[in-house]
Amino acid sequence: MIPHQLIKTGNLKEGLIQGITVHGWTITSKKGSICNTAEMEKLQKDFGLPPPEMVFGNNHVTCEKGDFKLEFNAYDALSKVDTSSTSSEHIKVAYSEEWTRKSSMNHSDVKDVVKPYDWTYSTDYRGTTSATFEESEQSMINLELLRRPDPILFYDENILYEDELADNGTAMLSIRLRVMPTCFLVLQRFFLRVDDVLFRVNDTRLYHEFGKDYFVREFNSKEAHYKDVRNKLGRGDISLLNDPNWVDANLPKQSVKTIQEKIK
Repeated sequence: MIPHQLIKTGNLKEGLIQGITVHGWTITSKKGSICNTAEMEKLQKDFGLPPPEMVFGNNHVTCEKGDFKLEFNAYDALSKVDTSSTSSEHIKVAYSEEWTRKSSMNHSDVKDVVKPYDWTYSTDYRGTTSATFEESEQSMINLELLRRPDPILFYDENILYEDELADNGTAMLSIRLRVMPTCFLVLQRFFLRVDDVLFRVNDTRLYHEFGKDYFVREFNSKEAHYKDVRNKLGRGDISLLNDPNWVDANLPKQSVKTIQEKIK
């Protein structure tokens, strides 16, 4: 077994930190309490938008080695939400037919979510770091290595924020990470479902293969009309529409936006 040390300190009330040190890397996941009233008020003041219903502002996932550090946290993710005066119109314009139909189906709550900010809380946040990445022309994530049934040295899931969009769907930013003897992968996923309108998935992946001289970050954004994804379900289990993994697998393969980066 490859030399490594597991980390576990604190508790859920004050903040539970779990992780691993391996090959000079320290990878940690912290879970703390949900934001209190004062913290939620600070978010609204700082960003000019009412925060999501549930914000886990004390949670974060961090990858560190030497002077390099990259962290995922709710505060910085929410700073990337569009608060421009026209932001709330974007979905109505891109999905006008679905939006008009939804508004006419006695969904009175729809009017309540048309606000001067992106009420879906969509974010293209790719992590917080002072490091400078360079663009890569092709993906450098070794999928074959990730598919191998290697033992998992450390695994965790974390959540940064979630909102039910006034009962019109769901928006959730979450993280999964796994460390194997050969590499590690961190996936931050923003999942959006606006009922009868659209699905959207924004993924940021961090990947490093031990022994290689580069660290990879890739961002992909995919979306589709709600009915197109719903039709793929047929008469199947409707709860799958709440499963980010199933939805992602049934979105168009072509990304709306792709950013491939590396750092040496």
